[in-house]
Amino acid sequence: MIKHRIVRLPSFEVVGPKTWISGQDSEPFGRFWAQCRQDGSLDALRQITGLQPGKHTQGFMLGISRVERDPSNRSFYYMIAVERPESSVVPNDLEVYRVPEAQWAAFECRGQIPESIVQTEMYAFMQWLPSSGYEHALAPEMEVYLAGDACEFWLPIVVVSTVAIDAELR
Repeated sequence: MIKHRIVRLPSFEVVGPKTWISGQDSEPFGRFWAQCRQDGSLDALRQITGLQPGKHTQGFMLGISRVERDPSNRSFYYMIAVERPESSVVPNDLEVYRVPEAQWAAFECRGQIPESIVQTEMYAFMQWLPSSGYEHALAPEMEVYLAGDACEFWLPIVVVSTVAIDAELR
C-alpha cells in the first residue's frame, strides 16, 4: 500500500511553460521535461523562486496536469511550474495559472522517477479511488517535487460517500 494524506489548500498561482498532451502515452511528459531543461526554462523557474519551496505544496517544482474541465479526458495542457511568489515578475514566455481551492489525496512516490509516478497514479486511480468514498474533483492533478529525490502525486478529490467522511474523522 502506498502512503497518502489528505491536503486542503486555498487557491494559489503557479507560473511555468505548458504543452499539450494528447492521450495516455507518457513519453510526451519526459520530452517536455528534457526540452525545458535544455532551453533554460527550469533554470528560469528556479530563479523566480530563489530555490525556495512553494508556500502551499512545499514543492520546489510542480508538474501540473490541467484536467480541471473534464478529468476523464486524457488530452490536456501540462505545465512544469513553480508556485508564484507574491512579488515575482513573470517572463513573457511563461504562463500564470491559478490552481483552484481544493482538496487532494497526496500519494508518496517511491522509487525511480518517472516510473514511480506512473505506478503511484495507477494505484491512486485503480485501487484507492474506487473504494475511498471520494471522486476526482474538477481541479488539476499535480506531481509535487520535494527536497532531495522525493515526489508526491496529488489527486484532486471531493467527498461522495460517508466512507470518506469517516476516514477523515479518524
